[in-house]
Amino acid sequence: MGHAIDARPRARTRVRARRSVALSVVLALAAAACSAEGGELSFETRAAAPAATSAADRRDAPRQEGGLFPVTAERAAAGRTTAAGGTEAGGPAVSPGASSGTGGTTPSRGVLKIGTVLPLQGGQRDFGEPVLRVTQAYIDEVNARGGVGGYTLQLVAYNACLTCQDEALQAAKRLVEEDDVFAFVNTYVMAIAFIPVIEYLDEHRIPLIQGGAEDMTSDALSPVTFATAPPGSFYGRFFVEVVKRYLQVDRIGITYLSVPTEAEAIPQLEAEFAKEGIEVVRKEPIEAAEEAVTSMDAAIARMRAAGAQGVVTTNPVLLAYGRIAADRQGWHVPWYGPAAWSHLLEDACGRICDDVVFTDTAGLSYPDRDTPQMRQFLDTMAARYPEGHTTGHELAAWVAMQLFTEVLARTGADAEAFIAEMETLANLDLGTTSPLTFSPDSHMGGNATILLKLKDGKYVRSSDPLNFGYLEE
Repeated sequence: MGHAIDARPRARTRVRARRSVALSVVLALAAAACSAEGGELSFETRAAAPAATSAADRRDAPRQEGGLFPVTAERAAAGRTTAAGGTEAGGPAVSPGASSGTGGTTPSRGVLKIGTVLPLQGGQRDFGEPVLRVTQAYIDEVNARGGVGGYTLQLVAYNACLTCQDEALQAAKRLVEEDDVFAFVNTYVMAIAFIPVIEYLDEHRIPLIQGGAEDMTSDALSPVTFATAPPGSFYGRFFVEVVKRYLQVDRIGITYLSVPTEAEAIPQLEAEFAKEGIEVVRKEPIEAAEEAVTSMDAAIARMRAAGAQGVVTTNPVLLAYGRIAADRQGWHVPWYGPAAWSHLLEDACGRICDDVVFTDTAGLSYPDRDTPQMRQFLDTMAARYPEGHTTGHELAAWVAMQLFTEVLARTGADAEAFIAEMETLANLDLGTTSPLTFSPDSHMGGNATILLKLKDGKYVRSSDPLNFGYLEE
């Protein structure tokens, strides 16, 4: 089982790695490994930076429906707020400043723990640390403004590798049974590792915001799991319309990883293309993500020989390394792949992807959206981590915390009430994502996404938020 990561503010923490394992990754570049036996790594969180504007200014500013600091102030804390730093593990609970709607102060309800499991050692820390940094930054900012409904939030994090299911399950059990966390947040990079964890969380009715498992294909995900991305039925139409309207071709190749979650969707996707007069001239399954790095040239040659005028892929790794292979062969046709708004494209193919590669924001807004909530995200990240990056990887973590605290402020620390409230949200605009709508039958709340292209090796927005409809059930 991975070691605990103390992610409290103003603390410098160290993690001792246990083993070295090189593992393939379905949803990310397969080149990461756990650190070697005895290696010692450090991770640092930074103290809350002074806000650029006062709390009163923020409350008076134009706002979306939710997501500003102090969290849902009008509903849960319609009075003054006072600063409160993070609490030491096992120390006294401190949560001053949260005010009630009647003018008095809400009594301190103590520390509310939330948990996460992420890859935080060795090469894989590049996937986990950005998520942990953003999650902790949000928590620090909320606590500095009085917490949420009388609670001071505390993040408890454990390490597990990206595909280590036993390790992830043991970490999850420790969070629930020993640390007594109320909910899990931001485990979306752990889709494969969390296959057994989701079942465990379902059994114990522990909410999970912004998570999922690789073998869960239904829109509902699980009874306790919620994600802000659009559901699969959205992308079933979105793929087709992007090819027709943006790639503007009628003969395509499709390449995908040979795993059930991707392979099983291909026949329906092909049928949807056919309805619009778009012919799939070649389908190329790739056995594992690492083969996108080493063996993509043959697939490219076959799609090209079949007369494809463009390529659709279901996986960001294949998008990046497929385009690199196509460039080697001088085949400069347009590509589209979903949810690759990460450093993968910028770092892997850069200018090679300029103008011919489309991706999307997976339901998130883009940093140029001028809302108070987006400015809070950008300002907080710039103040705390000026050397850092701002991509969908980081924004997704921030959005999850906005959503979590928005609902927590309404329900308090009652898991059943929390889950029930999540399922009633309709067109909730957090200012950083498409309006979110959940129901008992759909736990993926996004209803639009934004197309991106690369210019000079960097992402640029190429559309307004788009929704072309959903596949019929």
